[in-house]
Amino acid sequence: MASAKTRDFEVFETILATGTGSVKTIDLNTFVNVAEMEAFGVESISIGIDPSTAAPEASLFIAQVALEDLSGGFISHASYDSIYLTFQDMLTSAFEESLSLGDVKEIRYVPGGQLQVRADRLTSAANVDLYVRITGKISKLSASDYMSLALTNSLSN
Repeated sequence: MASAKTRDFEVFETILATGTGSVKTIDLNTFVNVAEMEAFGVESISIGIDPSTAAPEASLFIAQVALEDLSGGFISHASYDSIYLTFQDMLTSAFEESLSLGDVKEIRYVPGGQLQVRADRLTSAANVDLYVRITGKISKLSASDYMSLALTNSLSN
């Protein structure tokens, strides 16, 4: 069973969606102590257009948050390592997002390591300034839960 060590807090990042794609890294080891069997419990993720974007009404982008390296491109959202995927087209109002949470209290525990954020501009002419907000908390997991999480993570790679 997990016991919360912190209240919910947000991790903020910005990223520029370009034609060739941009990748940013969020180091979760800054927040969790793996030796204490702590994990970051992801509760929600939102990625949206930052007000600094030149033409937000014409923005078209795709973005993903994953446990896997995204520098070579996006990974399948069916993969265990894909946590969040969003696609937004402001011209047609097309919007899709998917957050993969666990089935226990709708929290996805991540045992340290790094989250990768990738953002690509699609057909719009201008790059798109995006914000990334990840809401979660630090929890201490039981030995059996931590072992289960570590095994699931290692077997998925």
